[in-house]
Amino acid sequence: MSRRFLYCSERDYERYLDRHAWEGEGLPLLEWDEFCRLQEELMSLLADQASGGRLTAGQQQRVRELRRLLLSDI
Repeated sequence: MSRRFLYCSERDYERYLDRHAWEGEGLPLLEWDEFCRLQEELMSLLADQASGGRLTAGQQQRVRELRRLLLSDI
């Protein structure tokens, strides 16, 4: 867990591991770096949208995929 990420912390990953244990049946268990890379991608897309940008249909689909993989409630 040495690489620094803007939108990812050890606590985020620990919460993800707990959610995966309870709700992640059928989903891959992401390693730290992969979890953080996907979390960064999701946050970047959501930040673009929050700043008034419109997501393309492909980007909207990617947000749904990322939320599912990350077991995200945001």
